[in-house]
Amino acid sequence: MSGEKDREKRGKLVHAVTTGVFLIGLAILFYLDAFWPWILALVGIFIILEALLKMK
Repeated sequence: MSGEKDREKRGKLVHAVTTGVFLIGLAILFYLDAFWPWILALVGIFIILEALLKMK
């Protein structure tokens, strides 16, 4: 039972961290006025980062 709770907590933490990275990246793109095509790179980084953090 404790293992499930730990996995759930870790999953929430991973999601929170990756969402924060995405929002910071989005803010940087708007600040630099370089939205397209860099939004695609940001989404790719977001997906890769979340997958890597969930593997452990």
